[in-house]
Amino acid sequence: MNVYEICQSLMTMETKRLEITYRDQPLQIEYFIHHGPKEMLLYLHGLGSSKNDFLGATSTRELQAYTLVAFDFPGCGNSSYPVTIALGIDDLVEITDSFISKLSLGDLVVIGHSMGGLVALLYTKRYGEYVKGFINVEGNLAPEDCFFSREITKHSFAQFKKSVFRNFVQELYQSKNKGFRKYVDTLEMNSSPNAFFDYCPSLVSYSDNGNLIQRFTELNIPKIFIYGSENDSLSYILRLKNKGCEVAEIANSNHFPFYDNPQEYYNVISDFLNRIHNAQLSENLEGG
Repeated sequence: MNVYEICQSLMTMETKRLEITYRDQPLQIEYFIHHGPKEMLLYLHGLGSSKNDFLGATSTRELQAYTLVAFDFPGCGNSSYPVTIALGIDDLVEITDSFISKLSLGDLVVIGHSMGGLVALLYTKRYGEYVKGFINVEGNLAPEDCFFSREITKHSFAQFKKSVFRNFVQELYQSKNKGFRKYVDTLEMNSSPNAFFDYCPSLVSYSDNGNLIQRFTELNIPKIFIYGSENDSLSYILRLKNKGCEVAEIANSNHFPFYDNPQEYYNVISDFLNRIHNAQLSENLEGG
């Protein structure tokens, strides 16, 4: 989606700001809701990204019947970042819980991309009573997933802000991949360097030491791992399959399949959600 399409999509739904007080800091969290009669799908975005990564879902015919919700993590998109404290992955889990509680979202399916996949996994493990399904879109599960965040942890914030971040953006600008170029636009327009830098150490730590693959495969809810075909060398894909986890490859895609091949990406999500919906209908009929 280009800037015009994003603005048009935002105009057709509710875009609001919610204040959350976290660790004595007031945070202004921006979010959108697209209402539908079926299940609720909550999107958690990746490092330096924003809720806009999920805007394409709101104009996808297959998902029109679902309630779609997405918000910006602090320091991303249009959400504020605290001045006096640094936030990490555990903080994002707690902020996600506060967001869900404040809006009384109830039963939902959670979808997390990249860093958001890790936040979604930890949220589901800690507070997952109302989580009825989990869509993991190349969420951090292993050390190999920290292709840039690990590099950041080797530098001071001054170095990161002066040159490391700028060099990273310039490299992405040269990419032929549509998703990475979209990512650059988000980074330059809507990402706080402080937030980007602060999220990296705990992101790397969890990826290295969090036993995340086991945590994911042991979830006792419908779940799927989605990855781009250009990343089919991820070492744990076969392990996920062997553990009985549903896995889906999106053709002609890299780390941002919702930009690289949105039609196939949203078809996979729609099929997964329909299975959850039909299973819930069957359960209700049997219970009635």
